[in-house]
Amino acid sequence: MVKKLFFITLLYYCTCLNVIQAQDHVDANQLFCRVLEEGSKQPILYATVKFIGTNRGLISDDRGEFRLPLDLNTIEKIEISSIGFGTKEISVKELRKDQINIIYLKSKVEELDAVALVLKKKKLPQPSAEEIVAKALRRIPMNYPKTPFSYIGYYRDYQQPADDSYSKLYKGKGSVQYVNLNEGIIEVFDAGFGTDYFGDNKNQTLLYSYGRNATFIQDSTLSVPYDNDKKKYLKDVTISPLGGNELSVLNITDILRNHDKVTFSFVDMFDKDFMKNHFFTLEGLSYLGDIPIYKIGFLTEAKIAGTLHYGKGKIYISKENYAIHKFNYEMYEKDKEIKKSPLYAATLEYKDINGKMYLNYLTFNNKFQANSDHYFKVKKTVFDEEDLFFDVYFNRKFDKKTISSKKNRFKIEYTYKQEKINVKEVLIFDDYVRVLIDKNQLLSSPDFNKSTLKRDLRLTIKNIKDIDGNLLDKIPSVKVNQYREIFVQEVFPGKKVDKRLKVMNKYAPLLESEINQLEEKEKYWVNTPLKRNRNN
Repeated sequence: MVKKLFFITLLYYCTCLNVIQAQDHVDANQLFCRVLEEGSKQPILYATVKFIGTNRGLISDDRGEFRLPLDLNTIEKIEISSIGFGTKEISVKELRKDQINIIYLKSKVEELDAVALVLKKKKLPQPSAEEIVAKALRRIPMNYPKTPFSYIGYYRDYQQPADDSYSKLYKGKGSVQYVNLNEGIIEVFDAGFGTDYFGDNKNQTLLYSYGRNATFIQDSTLSVPYDNDKKKYLKDVTISPLGGNELSVLNITDILRNHDKVTFSFVDMFDKDFMKNHFFTLEGLSYLGDIPIYKIGFLTEAKIAGTLHYGKGKIYISKENYAIHKFNYEMYEKDKEIKKSPLYAATLEYKDINGKMYLNYLTFNNKFQANSDHYFKVKKTVFDEEDLFFDVYFNRKFDKKTISSKKNRFKIEYTYKQEKINVKEVLIFDDYVRVLIDKNQLLSSPDFNKSTLKRDLRLTIKNIKDIDGNLLDKIPSVKVNQYREIFVQEVFPGKKVDKRLKVMNKYAPLLESEINQLEEKEKYWVNTPLKRNRNN
């Protein structure tokens, strides 16, 4: 059975804080930190950074990095936590500016044997993975807010090359870690679980800032809408017709918030289809501070995924109240998992505030292919009507050896009859090529008309290469990952949208949305990723 995929259009802390000299530029007005696992020294992705004494905080990025402004006012300590690791408090005064502060978290997990032993001591039967997931699904109405709330967070969308096809086009010039990075501060107003994200007018979003980050590469080719054909397309993936801008697409992929709506293959409708579409395995206990959390792996059933694809992931469920804290899902082409990244992947995490679970972060990425505009082509052609020649300018330096004086590289046709006109000579200059027309032949043509000459005379060029060996007008296809991400900085239970404010049009591009003024805007900030040097 072959199925097409779809998605919505879609610490242990040392006595002395470890510090390494930054190899990249670090803003002197910010504190820059990187969260690593103590043993492996690997980054801890999306760790929660809470400002102790407040309901505010932020999330580290996909490199375990986060920034803090130097002026934190009354904030004296931060708390860093992540599922599967011990929680650590750090004094802000210990952080050093102009350098990258390395913070280590210690792993805190129990394997399956330890889980069984704990349950045996308490004389409790060990629940199966399926029983745990089923109970978690049933308890969504109790564990998540059904009343209005809002959250303010850092939002960004961007692209990253999926292989070396994109970097080859740039020949290593500049950073290609982030392409088309747009970012800003948003506030999402939610009327509560059970309401429709698109349909309910009480579910709205405000933009307090949003724009392109010119520090990174901007490529209009990759910003065009999906056409699923020539310009921008996903292999074996169908785009849902629901539409919406990039932020709306991201919000729909929150399978907990939209547990009773269709999201993406093969989660489909989370509380109806997820269990019947997957196998589950209880892998052990992770901890979030002192909270024990079941770690459950899952794999898509073959009869559901078909012969070409399969999905897998992890779901983290509280042992105490069966609240789902974290969910990760990845969809792969079969037999290509090791060599290639997922076709798409979703990760979300919720956190407990006063007994209810609220979004902590949400990230969704999908791979796509696009025909890049970065290729060897003619920049402009200037026609001299008096002396009858073409001056041809290219967007890159051309290989003179591929032109020399070979006239067969150039073809001239005249009028709709496509009468062939001979090339008399080709002159090669440093930055352009001059193609001289056989004047006698052209003037003796029975269709010759000087008043329409510029319109009727057409020059075509073939088999010319640039100095890097790229053939003229050969449009390369690049593979790119599209990311959309929200990192919540503060949650406001009970807050409703002020109808006087300028809400986002859910269907219009974010760059066209109106910006609202935000009181105490210094409390929230964009966590822009650090730009890498070429060798990093």
